[in-house]
Amino acid sequence: MSTKKRSVRKNIHPYLPERLYDRFKGYCSKMGVTESSVVEEALTRFLDEQGDMPLVLRKIDRQTRSIERIDRDVKALSEAFSVFVQIYFAHTPEIAAEDKAVAQHDARNRYVKFIDYVAEQISAGRTLVDDLVQDRIGDRDELRRLIEQASRNEDES
Repeated sequence: MSTKKRSVRKNIHPYLPERLYDRFKGYCSKMGVTESSVVEEALTRFLDEQGDMPLVLRKIDRQTRSIERIDRDVKALSEAFSVFVQIYFAHTPEIAAEDKAVAQHDARNRYVKFIDYVAEQISAGRTLVDDLVQDRIGDRDELRRLIEQASRNEDES
């Protein structure tokens, strides 16, 4: 005779909506488990919070924060590019047709140097976004005023 001690078990009578009950019965049948074992496991996980949900939620939160950082960085880089293009157009005169070949050659050489410099910065772990001030310094209207002022100053020179 076995001296194995049985744990005291209590009987409960929960009520389920018909569709949930049908899913529950189907799951138990498909998995070959008892209804009691499924309810016990579900309640244990729910009450002890030992299920995967807290882990999944932490991972989702981490991914959300990562996406927010990427979004912030893309916005900063887009704005930096926009400012660069505006300043470039404000300060770069049209090139005469006879000077275009020399200018294109010079541009290719300068571009290669630029790419090399960017590669060095990235390999050293430095980024433009790291250098940016997190607080907003100005808005587009202020930028336009500064560009116009710089253009007037160049015209006066």
